[in-house]
Amino acid sequence: MKRIYVIALIGLCFNFGISHAQNIIFRGIVVDITNHKPIEFVNVYLENTSNIVYSNHDGSYIFKGVKPGNYVLCASCIGYHTYKTQVNLDSNNKIYNIELKPSVENLSPIVVTGTGTKYRLENAPVQTEIISGETIRQVSGRGTEEIISNLSASLDFNTSSMGSTIKINGLGDDCILILVNGKRLTGNIGNRFDLSRIDPNDIKQIEIVKGASSTLYGSDAIAGVINIITKKPKQNISIKNSTRVGAHNEWKQLNTLSYKKDKLSTKTSFSRSQTDGWQLNTMEYNRKWESNHELPYLKRTYDKPVNKKRSYTLTQSLSYNFNPKLNMDAELSWYEKTLFFPFKGNMHNYYYNNRSASTGGKYRLKNKNYINFSLEYGNFLYYKTFPYKYNEQYITPDGVLQVTYYPGDRFKNSEQTNITFNAKGVFYLNNKNTLSIGTEILGDYLEAKYRLVKDNVNAYTYALYLQDEFKLKGHLSFVGGIRFIYHEKFGTIATPKISIMYKTGKFTHRATYANGFRSPTLKELYYYYESNRMGTYTLYKGNSDLKPQKSNYYSISTQFRKKAFKTDICLFINQIKNMIDYKILPTEYDHERRGVEETKMRYNINEAQLTGADWSFTIKPISDLSVNGSYSYVDAQNQTLSTRLNGTSEHSATFKTSWTQKWNHYSLNLNISGTYRSDKFYLEEDDYKQYADKYQLWKLTTSHTFKKYKNVDIILTAGIDNIFNYVDNRPYGGHYGTLNPGRTLFTALNIIFNKDENRQ
Repeated sequence: MKRIYVIALIGLCFNFGISHAQNIIFRGIVVDITNHKPIEFVNVYLENTSNIVYSNHDGSYIFKGVKPGNYVLCASCIGYHTYKTQVNLDSNNKIYNIELKPSVENLSPIVVTGTGTKYRLENAPVQTEIISGETIRQVSGRGTEEIISNLSASLDFNTSSMGSTIKINGLGDDCILILVNGKRLTGNIGNRFDLSRIDPNDIKQIEIVKGASSTLYGSDAIAGVINIITKKPKQNISIKNSTRVGAHNEWKQLNTLSYKKDKLSTKTSFSRSQTDGWQLNTMEYNRKWESNHELPYLKRTYDKPVNKKRSYTLTQSLSYNFNPKLNMDAELSWYEKTLFFPFKGNMHNYYYNNRSASTGGKYRLKNKNYINFSLEYGNFLYYKTFPYKYNEQYITPDGVLQVTYYPGDRFKNSEQTNITFNAKGVFYLNNKNTLSIGTEILGDYLEAKYRLVKDNVNAYTYALYLQDEFKLKGHLSFVGGIRFIYHEKFGTIATPKISIMYKTGKFTHRATYANGFRSPTLKELYYYYESNRMGTYTLYKGNSDLKPQKSNYYSISTQFRKKAFKTDICLFINQIKNMIDYKILPTEYDHERRGVEETKMRYNINEAQLTGADWSFTIKPISDLSVNGSYSYVDAQNQTLSTRLNGTSEHSATFKTSWTQKWNHYSLNLNISGTYRSDKFYLEEDDYKQYADKYQLWKLTTSHTFKKYKNVDIILTAGIDNIFNYVDNRPYGGHYGTLNPGRTLFTALNIIFNKDENRQ
C-alpha cells in the first residue's frame, strides 16, 4: 500500500514539473526604430495561436503560460509595418525587444482632443488642427499665444498686462476652453488666461478643435478647445536649459530635469520670464474733452499697454506603474507673477499666484479597454500690492470705504478655487466600435471682498456623457455623443454632437453638428467693482439674471492629400443664443462725483451668428523645404443690434516657409513667417463705432543645431521680429490692432543632455 502512495506521489511531482515547465514567461519592449521611443497599444501575438497581449504605455509587454516550442512572434500597430521574427521558447524570462518601422501613414501625429481617444491626424473623425513642437521651436515667439496666432489664421490674440485675449473664428476667451495635458487651465483675470506661464520650449504639440465641444468638455467650449500638450520624459536622464533674450529686457528661461527607468518617471521644471514692457504712445485720450472742448483732446500719460512683469513657474510631475494594468500620476505646480505699473500711472502693482495639484490614473482592462480618473485642484490669488503710501476707496453696501495702505501692504482682490473630478471608461466593443462613458463634477468658488455683491459665491456642475465611435461600411466613420449637465442655478441641459467622416481616394470629407453650452461665470453674475483700465475709470457690474449661452455649430470640410501636398477647406456656421457681453449704462450722479467715467453691465445678446470659412495648405516641393499658409474669413454679427461683434477681424491670413539643411554635426533652419489681420470693429457708447487698424507682421528666424557630442545637443536661435517695423501707435486708451513694440532682435540658446541606457 505504501508503495502505491510513493508511486502516486512521484507521478504527481513529475506531472507538476511538466506542467510548470509548460508555463513559459517572456517579455520585451516595443519601440519605434527611428527614435527608440516606446509605443503603446501594440498588438503582440504568436502567429497561429490564441496568445495575444497589448503593449503598455511604456512599450512593455509580457506573455505568461506559453508552452515551450518554436513560434513566430508578431507585432502590429496602425502606422507601422507588421513585425515578424522566429523565437525559441525553451526557458523562462527571455527578452524579445521589438523595433517597429513606421509606414507612410505614421508620418502624421497622434491626436486625442477631438474624441478623447487616439487617432492619427488624417484618420480623426473630428477635424483637428495641430501645431507641432518642432514648428514652435522654429518660429521662436515671445510666448505661446503669439506662436499660436502666427501659425493659424483662425486664431487671433492680443497680449495685455492682465493676460491675453484669444479668439477662435471671432469668439473670445470666455467661449474657449484652454486645456493643459487634457486638464482645465485655472486662474484668469476678466476671462483672460495668462498663457505666458507655459514656456513654448516645453510644448510637445498644440491641438485645436474648432466649434462647440461641450459634449466632451462641458461649459466654455462653444468656440473650441485648445489643448496644450507638454513634453514627457523619454530618456533615462534628460537635462535641458532654454534661454531667450530680446529687446525691452525680455528674458525667458526654462530648466527641466527628467528621469525615467523601469516603473518610475519624473520631471521637474522651472521657468522664469521677465520684460520691462513698452509704451506705444506717450499721449492718451482726454475723456473730459467730450464735455469741455476747451480742454486738450490729448494729454500726457505714463501708462503702458504692456507693463513690466516678472514671473516664474515651478512644476513637479510623477508617474508610476504599479503593475501592467495600473498607472498613477501626480503633478504639483506653483506660478507667480508680479505686474509693475509706472509710478505716475498707478500707485499700486498686481501680484498673481496660481497653485494647482492633480492626481489620477489609468487602469487597463482586457482587450485594450481602460478607465481614466483624475482629481484636480486649482487655486488662483490676485492681489494689489502697494510700494507707496496710497489711499484706496471701496464700494460697500454701507457706502464708500476709505482705506490707507503703506509700503509693503497688499490687498487680496480675489481668490478663485476650482475642484474637478473626472472618470471615463473607454471600451473597444469590437474592431469597428468604441464606446466612451464618463462623468464630471466641477466646483467653482470665488472670494472677492469689495468686488462682489457679497464676499464669496460658489457654483456646482454635475455632468454625465456618452460617446460612440464606429466605422460603417467602406470608408465611412461616425461619432455621436451627448452630455447631460446639471448646474445648480440653471438646471439640466443636454448638449449633443454628431461628426461624420468619409474617405475616398485622396479626399477626406467631414461634417459636424454640435450643441454648445456655457454657464455665466461667478464674476459675470456677481461682480461689482471699479477700475481704471486703458485710461478710463469704469464701473463694472455683474448681472445675476444672466442666462447661459447656447450654440448650434455646423461645419463641413474637405481635405485633399497627395504626396507632399495637403490642403483643407472648412465652411462653418456658429449660431449663439444669449451671448454674454457688456452694455454701457448711464453713469449715476453719485458715481460721477467719485470720478466714474463709464458704467458697464453684463447682459445677454439675444441672437448672434458667426459664418465663415477656413482654408490651409502645406506643400514640400523638396525634402528640405516646406511652405504653409492659412486664411480665415469670419462674418461675426450681433443680430440683435445688426452690427458686427466687437473685436473681430473679417480677414486673417498666415504664411510660413521653412528650409533645413544638414552637414555632418551641424544643421541650419531658416524660417520666414507672417500674419495679417484686417480691421476690428468696436461699438461704444451712444452707438459710436470705432475700429482697430489692420496690420501685418513678418518675422525671420534662424536656428543652428550642433550635434558634435554623443549625448548633448546645442541649438542656437536668432532672428528679427516685425521686420518692417509696424507699430500701432495710436494714443493710449484706444483700440489696438496689435501691441507689437516694433522691430526687435532676439536670440535663444537650448542645451539638451540625454542619456538612455537602451540606446548605447
